[in-house]
Amino acid sequence: MKKIISLRLGEGNFKIGFSQILLKLYAGEQLLEEIDTGSLPPNQEIEENYQKWQCLYEAFISTGGSFLYGDFDSQSIGFKPRVLEFAEDNIERGSQESATEVTAYMIKIINQWLNSPEFQLIDQALRTNINTKDEVVLVIQTNNDILRKLPWHEWNFFKKYTKAEVALSAPKFSLKLKQKSSTVGKVRILAIIGDSTNIDPEADLNTLRNNQEVELEIISQPTRKQICDRLREKSGWDILFYAGHSKSNAQKGWISINAKTKLEISELNSALEVAIENGLQLAIFNSCQGLGLVPQLEELGIPQIIVMREQVQNQVAQEFLAEFIASFSSGKSFYLAIREARGRLKDIEDKYYCASWLPVVCQHWSVKPPTWEELRDPALPSPPNLLFRQGGVILSGLLVAMMVIGVRSFGLLQSLEFQAFDWLMRMRPQEEVDSRLLIVEATEKDINRLGYPISDGKLAETIERIKHYKPSTIGLLIFRDRPIEPGHQELLKLLQNDDDLIALCSVKLTDNDHNQPGISSMSRVTENRLGFSNVERDKFDGILRRHLLFMNPDFNNPCPTNFSFSFQLASQYLNSKGMKPEEIDSDRIKIGETIINRLKPDSGAYHQLDNRGFQLLLNYRTSDKIANTVSLTDVLENKLDPELIKGRIVIIGVVAPISNPTDYFSTPYSKGVLPQMSGVDIQAQMTSQILSAVLDKRPLLWSWSEIREGFWVVIWSLTGSGIAIASLNHRNSFLLIIYAGTSIFTLCLICFVFLLQGGWIPLLPAAISFAVSSFAGRFLLKHWDRILSLKFLQSRNNT
Repeated sequence: MKKIISLRLGEGNFKIGFSQILLKLYAGEQLLEEIDTGSLPPNQEIEENYQKWQCLYEAFISTGGSFLYGDFDSQSIGFKPRVLEFAEDNIERGSQESATEVTAYMIKIINQWLNSPEFQLIDQALRTNINTKDEVVLVIQTNNDILRKLPWHEWNFFKKYTKAEVALSAPKFSLKLKQKSSTVGKVRILAIIGDSTNIDPEADLNTLRNNQEVELEIISQPTRKQICDRLREKSGWDILFYAGHSKSNAQKGWISINAKTKLEISELNSALEVAIENGLQLAIFNSCQGLGLVPQLEELGIPQIIVMREQVQNQVAQEFLAEFIASFSSGKSFYLAIREARGRLKDIEDKYYCASWLPVVCQHWSVKPPTWEELRDPALPSPPNLLFRQGGVILSGLLVAMMVIGVRSFGLLQSLEFQAFDWLMRMRPQEEVDSRLLIVEATEKDINRLGYPISDGKLAETIERIKHYKPSTIGLLIFRDRPIEPGHQELLKLLQNDDDLIALCSVKLTDNDHNQPGISSMSRVTENRLGFSNVERDKFDGILRRHLLFMNPDFNNPCPTNFSFSFQLASQYLNSKGMKPEEIDSDRIKIGETIINRLKPDSGAYHQLDNRGFQLLLNYRTSDKIANTVSLTDVLENKLDPELIKGRIVIIGVVAPISNPTDYFSTPYSKGVLPQMSGVDIQAQMTSQILSAVLDKRPLLWSWSEIREGFWVVIWSLTGSGIAIASLNHRNSFLLIIYAGTSIFTLCLICFVFLLQGGWIPLLPAAISFAVSSFAGRFLLKHWDRILSLKFLQSRNNT
């Protein structure tokens, strides 16, 4: 748990001590401890040694770091104190005191001071209430210039608590109500490059440019107006970055925006106030002596400020920024990123004297710094009731579901839904051939040998040879509405007298279509041994997905039977096993223990389907070989295995795409618009469907009622709303893509598993509802909710 320590050092100085110290320790918003009896004794040695350290540091800057490798002479380097006055014995000519010793002694006396008895009550309270695993920020509230410059991070407290970091705060810090910037997916950074004489800002800019989550705008050597114009942009900025020369004293600071112009922060107050109101969260001044800039920035109410205590070398400033941005953007908290960046500077102090002492964080003690993700994809300000906000997203999901259901009810998704259905059909594993069927094919090779149309005599001879091996049923899937000599009488005799032979005809469906006049069979063939060849293709794409079992043709129709060819074949076979079809009602028939339901006009994706006759969905067994096959020539030449015929349904038909091109059909397995399955295979598929449903309990295709399908769409729409709501807590877009992708995969998997069991449930409407509700929910959370919040704030400001 993150804990905040507010340590307020009241009036006092190092000469008289600090007698009024107030400690407040918070875990989140809960106050764990409050102590107002602490104090720190006088200790002028700290102030004096800080001045000595400061003198050494400026010597280091002046000599380019050379004194780290030997003694130095303060006069020989032309050193003059910058602001402070020093005692005569601080740094004398020819001093042998090393920089390391001065630094170590400075750390020692600070820890001794903080270990004084007057401070022990506070120290004990800290160590009692804080766990070493806790993330802690210690906020030092003071206006004392030396206190603000001390290296508080060197307090031994921070050695034990490795997730603790220090920040500075003025006792009075103006904190204003702000809106976050409107950035989505990027951290907007305004980079001001001021006077860069003898410094190189390119490394800093490259650090910002190379981060793909940063939207960077650079203004180099700008005028005051150019800075103000950029700060006032309505889209807002998340981070203000400055690189260039700056200088300050205890009261105020200046930045050099170009070689001729120096500005106080107060000269940018109006524009900065607008930037803060538009979401500015962090100001980074990667420049020298930045503490003097802080008081004016604190008065404006910038939540977090990072500056450098003293003069800073190019390499140190660049190293700090690179490490901080890398750690912060990788998901580390603001303070841990600061600590890691400070630790990186510690690693180079053999070359850059006390580099880790330079970065300073200044903020209001109660501010919770944003994470990088919150800057990149900011959480919107909540309306008065979070449940209202989430309820709005859920309501949007319901509205999306109703919209999809409405669009679907008008048939506008029909074509796309069937594409999804076909895709799932193709994904199913191939089934084995139906061993109850045998197809005798008249191929192009047979037709070239026997001629086309094939004569009645050859068909009669084929039937006789097949009958010799005792099949269960023979289906002649070849029209014979007129004699084809020679051999007509032989074939007519078989058709009229053989009870196991099913003939073919075609029902005339309408008087208006002259291209489908209907095709009769030979005279005196009884109705119970006739089957129609008519099939129902979907009008919107011409694909055959339905199985027509029977219908009532008009009186005097050339094809007088009520039953399809496939139903007649299957019925004959099942009759031999003692199972006869029974009509339950106009929408259901029963064969054995299997009930077959009639397809309704709005079943599945169908919209106002013309369901004349008794139709059901065709559950294809395979896209390849539905049954064993032999050629017509092989039968005539007696080149076949008798076991392929005995007790089976034998279908005789023409499978010749050149001689009989119209008898090919597009199926869910077809590619493009070209028909790929012959009429013989189609009839075999239909026959196999009936046999497999009755004898093997292979599922027929079924769909839910409209109410259940609507409920299914609502469920997935609300799932999309849930993903949108989850984005409030999980801001990583990659994770959200994984969640959404996993959900869509799960939806497809569920639909596929259902289809394996015969269930056709809506895939595309559910996927559309999920996707639209996800995007709609996120849009509402990021934009519409922002508008509501702004109106709420405006109404509150007006009261």
